[in-house]
Amino acid sequence: MRNEGPFIVEWLCWYRMLGFTDAVVVTNNCTDHSPQLLDALQKARLVHHIRHDVEPGKRITRAKLQAAANHKSLRRADWLMICDVDEFLVIHRGEGLIGDLIDVTSSAPAYLGMSLNWRVFGTSGRKTFEDRPVHRQFTTAHAVTDRSSRFVKSIFRMPRYFSHLAEHTPRGFDFHRAEQKRGKSGGIWVNANGEKLPSWAPLKTHLTLMPQALVSHEVAQINHYMLRSVETYRLKRGTKSPVALGDRYRPRYFRNADAGREMDISAFRYSARFDALHEQVMAMPDVARLHALSCADHVRAIAEKAGKRAEDDPRYVRFMQRAEALADEALTTAAERLPPET
Repeated sequence: MRNEGPFIVEWLCWYRMLGFTDAVVVTNNCTDHSPQLLDALQKARLVHHIRHDVEPGKRITRAKLQAAANHKSLRRADWLMICDVDEFLVIHRGEGLIGDLIDVTSSAPAYLGMSLNWRVFGTSGRKTFEDRPVHRQFTTAHAVTDRSSRFVKSIFRMPRYFSHLAEHTPRGFDFHRAEQKRGKSGGIWVNANGEKLPSWAPLKTHLTLMPQALVSHEVAQINHYMLRSVETYRLKRGTKSPVALGDRYRPRYFRNADAGREMDISAFRYSARFDALHEQVMAMPDVARLHALSCADHVRAIAEKAGKRAEDDPRYVRFMQRAEALADEALTTAAERLPPET
């Protein structure tokens, strides 16, 4: 992540809510308060934060995955999913938790990994940044028949036996070594319905697009909030893409991502569960203050991109006042805990 401060708490709560036990976040050359926010969340044992700055001109995606690959929580993981802060797994089966999608109780499930299809969400007509949950602001998406819905993200077992982790799927699985250490187990790859992919195995190539006949959003999907608000998207314009370092964020990119018109509020099924956990996390030491500062940073970046002063934006003023009030409140609480003078 880089400068994603306003969106971190929601994303982290989302995956904790689903039943993921660990989150490893790699930050790169941040200029907002997101590293400090992640450090506060790490102190609360909610995340593992790795600072890994990448030199300008170097590819970021490969470097961040290499930085995470040796972390103990990855190497010990029963299952691993690699996703960005704008990607939210939504499970339609059962209670919508991770155990309703995969068998987390079996030591030898029938498959090695599962690829889940994207559903790309646009701006839903929202032009300005608001500090509200992303999954409730943006509700219009591409059709499940659109080509963008063929893209996948994956959840898979035994990550330490893959030679290459990647954004969409891993590759280079060492079946022989895995069998020596763990015993022989199912080595097939499936879609969200549990249907076997007949023409691909995690050996030499990555899987990015699901074969058309196996595209499915019935059991689960990845809500990909590619743009969020127009203001937030505009911060990307003129920057290099982290994967290929190309000039990706052009008008055509925006038009394509914003073209979906189908309503999808399936993420709303989690509202009560999400709100309860989000309230708990925001109440943890220094989290709300650093979140407010990250939101102020985001508004400052938006203003500067437009050639304006952040101090003239009422949102910036409110976020800074909120952060200051929370800091004062923390000082008052700390003072009340001091032993009385003798």
